[in-house]
Amino acid sequence: MAINPFRQLDVIRNASQKGNMIMDCYRLMYNKELWIKAYVKLYPNPGNLIKGTSNETIDDFSLQKVDDIIAQLKAGTFRFAPMVYIPKLNGKKRPLGVPYFKDKLVQEVMRMILENVYEPRFSENSHGFREGRSCHTALSQIKNTWKGLTWCIGGDMRGFFNHIDHTALLKLISKKIKDRRFLLLIHNALTNGVMENWSFHKTYSGTPQGGVISPILTNIYLHEFDLFMEKQIKGFNKGKVRVRNEDYIEVHSKIRILSRKVKRLDDINRHSHWQGREELVLNIQELKAKLVNVSSMDLMAKNNQRMKYVRYAGDFVIGIAGSKQSAIKMKETIKYFLEKELHLELSDEKTFITHLENPIPFLGYQFHRWNEAKVKRATYKNQKHPLKKRSLSSAIKLKIPEKKMKEMAIKNGYGNLNNFKIVHRAKLVNNSEVEILHTYNTELCGVANYYKLANNYHYLDKLFYLAESSFIKTIANKRRSTSMKVASSMRTHKQGGLSFVRKNEHGNEKLHQFVKLKDMPRHKGAIKADSPDIDILS
Repeated sequence: MAINPFRQLDVIRNASQKGNMIMDCYRLMYNKELWIKAYVKLYPNPGNLIKGTSNETIDDFSLQKVDDIIAQLKAGTFRFAPMVYIPKLNGKKRPLGVPYFKDKLVQEVMRMILENVYEPRFSENSHGFREGRSCHTALSQIKNTWKGLTWCIGGDMRGFFNHIDHTALLKLISKKIKDRRFLLLIHNALTNGVMENWSFHKTYSGTPQGGVISPILTNIYLHEFDLFMEKQIKGFNKGKVRVRNEDYIEVHSKIRILSRKVKRLDDINRHSHWQGREELVLNIQELKAKLVNVSSMDLMAKNNQRMKYVRYAGDFVIGIAGSKQSAIKMKETIKYFLEKELHLELSDEKTFITHLENPIPFLGYQFHRWNEAKVKRATYKNQKHPLKKRSLSSAIKLKIPEKKMKEMAIKNGYGNLNNFKIVHRAKLVNNSEVEILHTYNTELCGVANYYKLANNYHYLDKLFYLAESSFIKTIANKRRSTSMKVASSMRTHKQGGLSFVRKNEHGNEKLHQFVKLKDMPRHKGAIKADSPDIDILS
C-alpha cells in the first residue's frame, strides 16, 4: 500500500519542528501525487507559457513526462538546463533562470519538501518569499512593535542573489537534511551554468534569479543571519521596566509644586481674587505645554536598552532604543559576521545609521518615529471621574514617498506630478476602450493595494487624478476628439465618475467605471500576496 506523500510532508514538518534530522527527501520525489500538486501550483502562472531555453511550455505536460522525470531521478541521470543572461536597466547583465518547464516542475517538488523542513524553523522576523508573509507583514511588524526606539540601522547586502556561497549553503542544509542524493540535486540546480553567445559558463556562486527553488534557498542561507540577530537582541536588551526621564521628572515636579501653591492660596482667599494668581497659572500652563514634548521615559538609558529587527530578502532594518554609539557598534558587528560567516558584503551606498525621527526608506515606503501628543482618559485612585492625560505616542508612521509617486507617474505615462502636465499614452491608443480602462484600473488598484498601510494614504489622490486626466486624453486621441467632450460623455451616468456602457458577448449592457481612490477598500493588517502588481521595489 502506497504511503500518502502529503502525510509524509506533515511528518517531515513535525520532525523538523522538534529539531530532528530529516532523511529520505529524494525518495519522496518518486511519488506522482507530489508532481500533480506541483503542476497545479505552477499552472496559473502565465510565465510558464513562455518558452525557455527549449520550446517546451506547461501545455506539454503529461503523466508520461512525469514518469520519465522520475525514471531519470531514480537512475541519477536528471540534469537541469543552463540559465541565460538578460540585460538590466543599468546596462549590466544578470543570469536569469527561464528553464524548461520540467525543470520548474522538479524545482517546485524540491521547494515543497524544503518548505516543510525549514518553515517551522524560520524566524518570525523574516518576511520575504514565505507563505502568508509579504512586504506588508514586514511593515506591519515595524509599525506595531517599534514604539519608543531612537536609532535605525538600514542594511542592504551587495549583489546578494549573485554572491551566495554554494559550499556554505550546502553545508548549512546538510545540518538539517541527511540525504546525499537530495543534496546533490540541490547542488546541480545551483551549478547548472549560464549560456552566453552559445558558450557554456559554470556558476560558482549565487542562486538563479527566476528559479522556483531560489527564494527558499536564499531564506535558508539568511536564516543564519536571523539566528545571529536574535542572539544579538537577547544580549543587547536590558531592563524589564523603562527608566523615567529626569527632564520629565523635573518639569512634572515643578507643575505639582505650583499647583499645590495655587490650591493652598485659593483655600485661604476663597472670597477674593489674590494678586499673582494669573502669573502662577500661566507658568503651570507653559510647563504643561513643555511636558507634552518631553518623553516620560529615558530612551537613552544604558540600563534600559531595546533592539528590534526585520528582514525582507537581502534588505533589513534594525531599530535601537539606546545611544548612537551602540548602533555604530552593532553595524560593525553585523558587517563582520556577514563577511566571515556568509561571505556577503554590506552595500556602503545603501547601508546607513539614522535617527528614527528622520524618514527611513524600506520596501517602497518611508517610516519614522511620530512624536504625536495623544490625549487619553485615565482613572486614578480616589478619583470619581476619569481625567485627561496627555502623552507622547512615539509610534511609527508609514508614509508614501513623494519621489516614488512622481517616478511612477512618469514611468506609467500619466504625466508629471510636479507641474501636473498630462500625457496621453500613445501605446494604448490601438487597444479597445475597455482594454485601456482595464490597464489604468489595474495599475491604480495595484498602487492603492500596496500603499494601504500608509498614514498619508490620501496622498494617492493626486496620482489618481493625474491618471484619470491621462486616461481621458488617451481616449480623446483614440476618438480623435477633445478631452472636454470625452469627459462630458463619460460622466453622464448616475453612478458618478468616469464610466461607459458596452455590450458583452451575450448582448447585455455592462457598465465599466474608472476606479476611484475613495472606493478602494483599506484592509487592516497585511495581505498574503508577496509580489505587488506594480514595480514598487525597484
